[in-house]
Amino acid sequence: MKKMLIPAMMALFLVPTTVLAQPKTDPKSIDLLASKNLADWDFFLNDPNLKKEDVWSFTQEGNLLCKGEPIGYLCTKEKYKDFKLTVQWRWPEGTKPTNSGVLMRIQGEHRPLPCCVEAQLHHSDAGDIWAFHGFNLEKYEGSQVKNIENHQLGGKMTGTVKFLDAENKPGEWNTFDILCIDETLIVSVNGNIVNWVKGLDSEPGRVALQSEGGLVEFRNVILTPLR
Repeated sequence: MKKMLIPAMMALFLVPTTVLAQPKTDPKSIDLLASKNLADWDFFLNDPNLKKEDVWSFTQEGNLLCKGEPIGYLCTKEKYKDFKLTVQWRWPEGTKPTNSGVLMRIQGEHRPLPCCVEAQLHHSDAGDIWAFHGFNLEKYEGSQVKNIENHQLGGKMTGTVKFLDAENKPGEWNTFDILCIDETLIVSVNGNIVNWVKGLDSEPGRVALQSEGGLVEFRNVILTPLR
């Protein structure tokens, strides 16, 4: 039965949403950037004197621009457990590609790296998966695992390395398709499945876009609840 789980979930996962046009296809889908209004989001920044508008803004094209400093995140007001999530991102042309991430099932208090699971966006590492502060994560057979016991920001961290590099060149748009259901997380980059894990803590939590490093743009952030 377990051997059938991943192929069955991949069949659900591989729908034609990875084109760079608007990927919203399901009537239940939520376009998290549709309003172009930061008031729809909660946030945390490592500098309590800053407002969300000091780090995030919308461009003339309607894309969400993150300055990347200080470390923190822009998060949904609602909590989600089982969902499909599409996120398109790019490192603006002419800037150095740096670091960001998509945080899911955030638990507990706000902090620079909260207790959650992350789909990594760090340039050249897009598709790695990390769990922070003891958030549970287990590898599928064949995955390369990293463990860090006392990270300054992430505490006890567990991660799995992507098995395929599918990121586009800096300046070009990339597409994350993420399936988070029950205890399983599957990550696709530009139409290629690059990583998956099992054993996730399954409490609902917020979804967030991370500020960590430098300029990054987001568009077409579409969440489809599955239950």
